[in-house]
Amino acid sequence: MLFNSYIFILVFLPCILLLWWGTTSSHQRLFYLTAASYIFYGYWDWRFTFLMLASTAIDYYAGRKLSAEPLQHKRKLWLALSIGANLSLLGFFKYYDFLTGNLNSIISALSGQAHPLPLLNIILPVGISFYTFQSMSYTIDIYREKITPVDSFLTFAAFVSMFPQLVAGPIVRFSELDNQLRNLKESIDYEFVRLGIFFFVCGLVKKLLFADILAGRIDPMLSHYESLQFFGSWFAILGYTFQIYFDFSGYSDMAVGLGYLIGFRMPINFSSPY
Repeated sequence: MLFNSYIFILVFLPCILLLWWGTTSSHQRLFYLTAASYIFYGYWDWRFTFLMLASTAIDYYAGRKLSAEPLQHKRKLWLALSIGANLSLLGFFKYYDFLTGNLNSIISALSGQAHPLPLLNIILPVGISFYTFQSMSYTIDIYREKITPVDSFLTFAAFVSMFPQLVAGPIVRFSELDNQLRNLKESIDYEFVRLGIFFFVCGLVKKLLFADILAGRIDPMLSHYESLQFFGSWFAILGYTFQIYFDFSGYSDMAVGLGYLIGFRMPINFSSPY
């Protein structure tokens, strides 16, 4: 589900805003946010929600153990468990086929025979890098004693899965949302609503009127790059530069805007990417 899709703007977003601001119960709000975020993520492929849940559970448990453990060497073991589990998950899905394919080529070149290791043709889960590093930042900050662990698994699950920044960032450390998650706004803050609409619309304009239009011109040029002349090559290179900027900048602006709409102030991203 994309922020600029009809189903998100006309169905998903109105429903979550009504549920979020329709109750003053913090527990219910966090439940609605977490459930909506898992629906948002699972809309692409529901099976990958279990990976996010596993990463969340590991880091929540490791965080509580880190906080309660007085011995430094045992704290390091719990931190290593958190980082190792997350990086193993990320590395398997991102690099298994890449590394296996290269290893097969090296074996074939050295032996003159094919000894192929199995390729699994793994599909990379959307946003896995973002929520993995975001979840890890929680245990790292606890280890550094910058934050204290949350008492509720639901609070941490809401932080990891928060749909505005789940798929394409920006990566937000728990310390940046800690107080906001523990002290949810009880009523609508109309200044936040104004900022939310402003950022979301600005991001939507960047995405639809700049990035997508540029993509329509640049993508065909890059797919036939061998026929480009000097000026055409420079046009394609610079055009792709701006296409990527407006795409990610627009998505980040929309994420910040959506955060404001549910009462969260998220860090501004892409102030000076180049």
